Amino acid sequence: MPVTLVWRTDVHLSDHTPRSRTDNWTETVLRKLAAVGNIARDVNAHAVIDGGDFFDIKAPGRNSHALIQRVMAVHRDYPCPVYANVGNHDCVYGDYSYLPQQPLGVLYEAGTFRRLYDEHEAVFTLPGIKVRVVGVPYHGVKYDMDRLARIKRGDEDYLVVVCHLLASPTQSTMFDAEDVIRYDTLDNHPDIDLIFFGHWHKDQGIERTPGGKTVVNIGSLTRGALSQDNLDRVPSVAVMRFDRDGFTVEKLSVPHAPASDVFDLVKRDAEQIQQTMIEEFVDHLSQTFAPSAQKSLTDAVRDIPGVPDSVREKAINYIERAGGR
Repeated sequence: MPVTLVWRTDVHLSDHTPRSRTDNWTETVLRKLAAVGNIARDVNAHAVIDGGDFFDIKAPGRNSHALIQRVMAVHRDYPCPVYANVGNHDCVYGDYSYLPQQPLGVLYEAGTFRRLYDEHEAVFTLPGIKVRVVGVPYHGVKYDMDRLARIKRGDEDYLVVVCHLLASPTQSTMFDAEDVIRYDTLDNHPDIDLIFFGHWHKDQGIERTPGGKTVVNIGSLTRGALSQDNLDRVPSVAVMRFDRDGFTVEKLSVPHAPASDVFDLVKRDAEQIQQTMIEEFVDHLSQTFAPSAQKSLTDAVRDIPGVPDSVREKAINYIERAGGR
C-alpha cells in the first residue's frame, strides 16, 4: 500500500461571485471541494494538501460566519486530514503574521485544517516508507530563496515541498516585479524530490527539471477571472503515490461546468475588443513619439484631445505595466 496524497490549490472561496461569472460562486466552489473529498476517498488518500489562497477576499469581515461553517461541514466528510499552506489572499496585506484574525486561522484553530508552513510540517509513514511534506508560504513579491535552501533531508525516504510562489519553466519576472522561480534553479536544492506550486492559476503541467526533479504546477482549482486560460483550463487535482520503488503523480480533473455555462462570454468579447484597441493605441503612440522625444508616452496620452478618460487611464496603466515611462 502506498502513501497517497491529493494536491489542490488556489480555491479562492468567497461569499461574492466574480463579475465575470453567471453562476453562484460559493455553491460552485463548495461542490468542487466536495468532489476533492470524493477523489480522496476513491484513492484512499492519507491527506489532502492545500497550496494556499483558500479564501479570495483578504478582509476578515468580508467572509461570513456562514461561509466558514459551510467549509467546516464540507471537510467533515473528508476521509482524511487537510494540510494547508498560506497564500497571499489568505491574509490582509499578504502577511501571514495576521493569521490569528483571518478565516484561515479559524480553520486552523478548529482543526478543520492542519498547518503546513515553515516549522509546521507533515510526515506520513507506512512500513518501509516515510514521506515528509514541508510548506513555504507566500511572503512577499521578493522571495527569500534561503527558505528553500534551508530545507534539508532527514531520515525520510521522500521530501516534498509545497510553495505558494510563482514558478515557470522559462519566465523569471512578472509585470508587477514579483519574483518567478525558474524550474532549472530548483536543481540547486538536491534534497527535494518533488515540489508543488500554487499562486499562478495557469496550468503549467507536471514537468521534470534537467536534474530530474518533479515539478507540479497545475493551476487553480477554480476559474474566477474571465481569461482565455480559464476558458480552456480543466480544473484538476494531483494524486501522488509513494512506495518503496519510487513515486508517481497523476492529474485528475474535477467535475466542472462548461465555460459557456458559467462565464459571461458577451462581456468577454467586449473586453477583448477594448483591450485590443488599447494595445493598438499604445503601439501607435510608441511609433509616433520617437525615443528621443522630450515628451514621455504617459504625458503624450494625457495631452491627446478627444480621448475618453476611461481609455486614457487604461492606456496609461498599460504603458506603465509594459515598462514605459
